Amino acid sequence: MSGVWIFIAAILVVVMVHESGHFFVAKAFNFKATKYFLGFGPTIWSTTRGETEYGIKALPLGGFVKIVGMNPYEEIAPEDQVRAYSSKPRWQRTLVILAGPATHFVVAFVILLVISMTMGFPTGEVTTEISGLTTTIGEVETPASQLGLEVGDRIVGIDGQRETDWLAISDFIRSHPGEEVTFSIEKKDGEVTEETVRLGSAIFGPEGVREYATETSDLRPAKEAEEVGGFLGISPSPEFETKGFFGAAGQAADFTWLTTKGAFVGIGDTFGMVFGGELWDALTGSGERAVDEGPLGIVGASKLANESISSGNPLFLVELIVGFTIFVGLMNLLPLPPLDGGHLAVLAYESIFRREVDVRKLIPIAAAVISFFVVLFIAVLYLDLARPIRIPF
Repeated sequence: MSGVWIFIAAILVVVMVHESGHFFVAKAFNFKATKYFLGFGPTIWSTTRGETEYGIKALPLGGFVKIVGMNPYEEIAPEDQVRAYSSKPRWQRTLVILAGPATHFVVAFVILLVISMTMGFPTGEVTTEISGLTTTIGEVETPASQLGLEVGDRIVGIDGQRETDWLAISDFIRSHPGEEVTFSIEKKDGEVTEETVRLGSAIFGPEGVREYATETSDLRPAKEAEEVGGFLGISPSPEFETKGFFGAAGQAADFTWLTTKGAFVGIGDTFGMVFGGELWDALTGSGERAVDEGPLGIVGASKLANESISSGNPLFLVELIVGFTIFVGLMNLLPLPPLDGGHLAVLAYESIFRREVDVRKLIPIAAAVISFFVVLFIAVLYLDLARPIRIPF
């Protein structure tokens, strides 16, 4: 399955779980919920079980649970009055509203917990397994290409000496520019071969390779910060560590918190781009854009998701899904109608000032908020299509 479909499936699951949070808490407190739908627009499929209609709408842009009494213009049957939203205690209404956004953090935690116990997270160290190859620089073929190395192969020795430390291998390559070196290579199928190749030479600056040649004498550093060193054309895989349940739970909690803080900053950055003019600059620009040059939309995120799978970097896809999940959860908590945070703000106001709010007076504000997000969605969609994201890996 491509990264695009995994990402889309993840979004749909997040939406379903969000609405399930509202639905099941409402049921637990005996609110009357008459509809549970994924998507908006025309109904594609539905079925009724008991008092609730479950179904799928044509536009997968969200979902909703219809609870009797939440619509201020709704006629409430006398027999339903006791189970209507407006008739329930404020603390129950608060929990029903809060349950939706809260699921985002639970989903993120569970994803991170499973990944920590199965795939694991990087330890900060690297292995001798090859994760990336540079086969040509300009028109010149690199030694890695000449050796026929592949992603997943492993360097296990140099010049007859066994070596399992990547830093030692890297230092050896750097210190032998232009020399013939024999590498012991463990292929993905477990076969170990001895291959000899002449290392290339490169000028290394602060940002990596600045210039490459097969002959060391052809290179002359231009600055004191630059040096000539040997070059093979490989990069190592990070070392991953899996944890048991309790260790994984602690790690998942830490990562969930860090992602939440990052998403909080991201929301501020998004509004800053809109009202500070950066979004307009991005829309009127040209060419591919960096990830932080304008908000990232569904199309751009899907592209990153697909590239993460294609490049053998599934952990980036996990980070993308977790980040998106928490970002949407926090956005839903903004104190703006008709978001969940808007309902919570109304309940907080009623609790503090001890008087009911006429929700009908908030309809113009809700319409303005919806219009703002629709315009933002269209602008970001255009940006994703007209100026695709530059893949950062």
